[in-house]
Amino acid sequence: MKISLNWLKDYVSCGNSAEKIGHKLTMAGLEVEKISSYLNDKILELEITPNRADCLSMTGIARELSAILDKNFDSPKIRKFNFPVKRSDIKIQDKTGCGCYIGTVIEDIKIDEAPLWIRKRLESLGLKSINNVVDVTNFCLMELGQPLHAFDYDKVAGGKIVVRKAKDGEKIVTLDNIERVLDSSILVIADDQKPLAIAGIMGGVDSQVTAQTKNVLLESAYFDPVLIRRTSRKLGITTDSSYRFERRVDYERISIGAHRALALILTCAGGVITKYRKVSTGSYKKKKIKVMVSKNDINSYLGAEISFAQIKKILKRLDFGISVENKETLKVSPPSFRPDIVSKVDIIEEVSRVIGYDKLPLSLPKIQRVNIEPNKQRQRRKETEKALLAQGFSEIITFSMTDQNKLEMSEINATSGIKIKNPLSLDQEVMRSSLLPSTLSVVQTNLNRGEKKLKFYEFGKIYTENKEQDVLSLFLCGETLFDWRSKDRKIAEFYDLKGSVENLYSSLGITNLVFQAKEEPFFEKGQSCFIYQNKTKIGSLGLLKENVLAKWNIKERQCYFAQMDLEVIYRIEKNIKKFQPIIGYPSIVRDVSLAVKQDVSFQDIKNIIYENCGSLLSDVRFTEEYLGDKIEFGYRGLVFSLIYQSEERTLKEEEINDVHEKIVQELIQKLAVIRR
Repeated sequence: MKISLNWLKDYVSCGNSAEKIGHKLTMAGLEVEKISSYLNDKILELEITPNRADCLSMTGIARELSAILDKNFDSPKIRKFNFPVKRSDIKIQDKTGCGCYIGTVIEDIKIDEAPLWIRKRLESLGLKSINNVVDVTNFCLMELGQPLHAFDYDKVAGGKIVVRKAKDGEKIVTLDNIERVLDSSILVIADDQKPLAIAGIMGGVDSQVTAQTKNVLLESAYFDPVLIRRTSRKLGITTDSSYRFERRVDYERISIGAHRALALILTCAGGVITKYRKVSTGSYKKKKIKVMVSKNDINSYLGAEISFAQIKKILKRLDFGISVENKETLKVSPPSFRPDIVSKVDIIEEVSRVIGYDKLPLSLPKIQRVNIEPNKQRQRRKETEKALLAQGFSEIITFSMTDQNKLEMSEINATSGIKIKNPLSLDQEVMRSSLLPSTLSVVQTNLNRGEKKLKFYEFGKIYTENKEQDVLSLFLCGETLFDWRSKDRKIAEFYDLKGSVENLYSSLGITNLVFQAKEEPFFEKGQSCFIYQNKTKIGSLGLLKENVLAKWNIKERQCYFAQMDLEVIYRIEKNIKKFQPIIGYPSIVRDVSLAVKQDVSFQDIKNIIYENCGSLLSDVRFTEEYLGDKIEFGYRGLVFSLIYQSEERTLKEEEINDVHEKIVQELIQKLAVIRR
């Protein structure tokens, strides 16, 4: 937004120092980005925030300066008219898109150059002079912020103005000589036969005012800001008019803009007003807001000492309606051009702006000690992260949104994710139901760049059946250990990831984990399991299928993935580690060699052992698995060690034999194992 200093002086006495004015405006929240010179004038370029549409005009800035500088504001004199009885033919079909339309017909005008003073004002802001009528509409736009448009009335078929939605495929050549194809979402100003202008944005060539124009129809209107914004983006057109309509023009100043322009046109181009009509649809309804604010409210918020008289003066200069409720309280009514003022803090901000942010005293607020409970989830997450970093994992962070194709590539039900109604791109059309697709995307990128040893973890959210869930994923592939002294290189396998999961939960004080063989669509058969804690499923892990990896163009075939529910980690308190003295009595180790059916897990064996061991057994350790000719088909050979030990005494051979034999017999009876 460009502001001419010489033009500003028509409304407020502000001095000649553009730098001083620029500083004052900036400290009032109207940032001046640049000051330049034009002939004997200074031009200030301001960055106006979207809520301050009232400052998109010379008078709007002048009003602000009058309050900041405590100077009188001389608003333009608006001439009153006795309009003819004959009415303009105006019909508003889209009552939502157009809240008000004023059409005034002026006949017998003379098109010529605009007066020099108008041309100078426009040229200082970078606007090109066209003719007296068009220049007046541009002048009033910059002066008052109300967009106006002039039609050649003789080119309006039937002399009728219709505000309607365009027809699909309807065309108009706009003033920039570009043919625009319209659709039913675009509001147009039309006559009986064709569109004359794209409402609130740009007029058409066919109805523009030229040197041959004799009769003019002047438009002043209120259009729906959302509709204008959407149309502007759709057509790729931004004009001075659309810029203001998008930010909402002052409904109560539509007539003022029309009257100001009419007076100037009659002065510059002559003519007679023959028709006039104002049509309001009632679609625009502004709530009447009254805010109670006291001197104490303002001073306590700002940490300042502002007098009651000064507060009243500031609000009056900003055109706020005020009434005194008592000695220190005001009832404030925002003006029609300030729809952003809705509460007490907004009034306080207005006072602070005008005083100047640089003038307010610096003070620290009172800080009272508050006992804030630590966030247990955050603490547990940090503990989890620390445990994973200690195992050599690196964190990855991915988007919560993905596309259906990536879910299908990962053999995850594409309908399990929650679809987004208005995705920014096809890559972000679904809220993910698993961390696997986003993890594989990162894995693919790293492998393509030569990183072969990958250990990743991610804290993320998944979304299923309108439920949000915090989960943790782990990924492992490539070499697990590298030692230059050894020719053999160990490649990651299922038990490496399983061990990492066990170490993680152990370090967090979570026990009673059970790993049970189960199938997932994206895991190889026989190479996956579910993780249970106290009979509740908390996750799964396994070897990813070759065809899943092939779809992702991942050539590494030994890729392992785990996903776990974080709620279990959040919920369970960490066990405090206590010192355990070393047992001073010797232990006795008994090995057991069994032939076990393929579907019997080591966890099943451990459960039976612990149910029958009494208090003498201290540990069970798996030592060997054998698959060979000496083992019956459908069986596998397992060797594990039972470690017996007491904290109170040295155990005797006889009592160990009894317990050990009881355990073996229970295994034979309940699991049909064969003793080897």
